[in-house]
Amino acid sequence: MWPVSSRLRNILFLFAALGLLAAALASPAVAQRYEFPPKPSGPVLDRANMLSGGEERRLARKLTAFEDTSSTAIVVVTLPSLNGAPIDDYTISLGRDWGVGQEDKDNGVVVLVSQDDRKMFIATGYGVEGALPDATANQIVERVMTPAFRQGEFYMGLDRGTDAIIRATAGEYTATEEPSTSSSDDGISTTLIYIFLILAY
Repeated sequence: MWPVSSRLRNILFLFAALGLLAAALASPAVAQRYEFPPKPSGPVLDRANMLSGGEERRLARKLTAFEDTSSTAIVVVTLPSLNGAPIDDYTISLGRDWGVGQEDKDNGVVVLVSQDDRKMFIATGYGVEGALPDATANQIVERVMTPAFRQGEFYMGLDRGTDAIIRATAGEYTATEEPSTSSSDDGISTTLIYIFLILAY
C-alpha cells in the first residue's frame, strides 16, 4: 500500500469535513431555525393555558368570521416560553412556517404572547402592512393589550387587541402621533424603536 502524503491527507480530511458540514446543514434540526408547534386547525393556539375553553372558542369564532368576510387571517398564539429566542424573529418565522394568510396576498397577522418572558408581538404579512404598519401594531400592543395583561385580564387583552387589528385593516384604527422629545439626529430608527417597545407586561 502506497503511503499517503501529508498534503493528500489534508485534502482528504478537508473533503470529509465539507461532506459532514453539508449533511448537517441539510438536516431538519439545522435547516429549521426554531421548533414550532404544529399549526392548529383554528386561529387560536393557547399553549400557555392563558384562556378558558369558552374564551378560546369565542376568540376563535370572531377571528374565523373575520377571515371569512375579509380573507385576512389573524392567528393568536400563546406559548409558555420562547427558550431564549427573540420574539420578533420567532413570530415572523412562525407565520411563514404556518403559511398564515393567503399565499398570493401574504395577508396574515400573528399575535404571539410568551408567558414566562412576559412579552408579546404582532407580526404582519406584506399584504397588510399598509393598513397595519409597525407603528400601529406597536401601539396596539402598548396601549390596548399591555394594560389588560398587567391586570391579569388575558382574554380582554387579546380580544381588544384583535378588535383593534380588525379595525386597523378596515382603516378605522391608526397610530396617533406622539410629540417628539428629541431630534432625528439621535440616529434611532423607527424599526429600532419598534423592536425596543416589545413590551413586557
